[in-house]
Amino acid sequence: MLRITLPAFVLATMLAGCAQVAPQSDRSRPQLSYSEAQARYQQGLTNYRANRFEPALEDLTVALASGQLRSTDATDARKHIAFIHCSNGRELQCREQFQAILKANPEFNLPPGEANNTAWGPVWRSIKGATEEQRAVTQASSMLASPSQQKLAEGIRDYEAGRYKEAINALQAALKGGLPAHVDEIRAHKYSAFAYCLTKRVQQCRAEFKQIFTLNPAFELLPSEVGHPAWASVYRSVKAAATPRTAKAKK
Repeated sequence: MLRITLPAFVLATMLAGCAQVAPQSDRSRPQLSYSEAQARYQQGLTNYRANRFEPALEDLTVALASGQLRSTDATDARKHIAFIHCSNGRELQCREQFQAILKANPEFNLPPGEANNTAWGPVWRSIKGATEEQRAVTQASSMLASPSQQKLAEGIRDYEAGRYKEAINALQAALKGGLPAHVDEIRAHKYSAFAYCLTKRVQQCRAEFKQIFTLNPAFELLPSEVGHPAWASVYRSVKAAATPRTAKAKK
C-alpha cells in the first residue's frame, strides 16, 4: 500500500511548484552574455532601420532586459523602443521609456531632427520639459540658491497648489529681485502668465507672454501646456505677433 505522509506530500508539491517557477524567473531576465546582448541590440537597430518594427522591438527589449548593455547602448535601445511605441500609438509605453532615460541621465537630449518628429516629438518634449521644470524648482529651493531663485521656486509651488495670487506675488518678486539666467526669467514670466490667465486677468497674461518673446523670440510652450483653454488663444496671438519680427531679424 502506498504511504505518503502529509508533510512529504506538501514538500513534493512545493518542490514541483519551485520547478515551475524557476523557468519563468529566468525568462523575465534573459540569460545573455555581453556579446549575445550586443548582437541582439545591433540586430534590433538593423530591423528598426529596415522598418521591421515589431522584430526590432523584440530584439531591443531582450537586449535591454539582459542587463548586459553598456549605459549608452541601453539608452539608445530605450530611445528606439520609445520611437516604436509612439509610432504605433502606444503613448504610455513610449512615455515610460523616455522617463527611464531621463531618470538615468537628466542631461540627455534628442537631436533636433528626432525631437521634432511628429510621432514622438510631442511626448518627448513634454517629458523633457517637465523634468527640467522639476530640476529647476529643486535647484532654486537649495540653500545655495539666491533669494530671487528661492522666490521663483516658491511661486511655482504656489502655482501648482492652486494659490494663484500668492504665486503671482512670489514670481513678480523673483523678477524684481533679478534672476541670474534668461531661462529662469522666462520660467517666472510663463507661470505668471498662466496664473494671470487662470484668474481672468487677460491683459496681464498677455504682457507676460510678450516679455517671454522679447527674451526668446523662438519660445514655445510645452505640448502639454500649449492647448490649455485658459491661455491658448492669448499665447497664440502673442506668438503670431512676434513671428514677423523673428523672420525679419533672420533676413
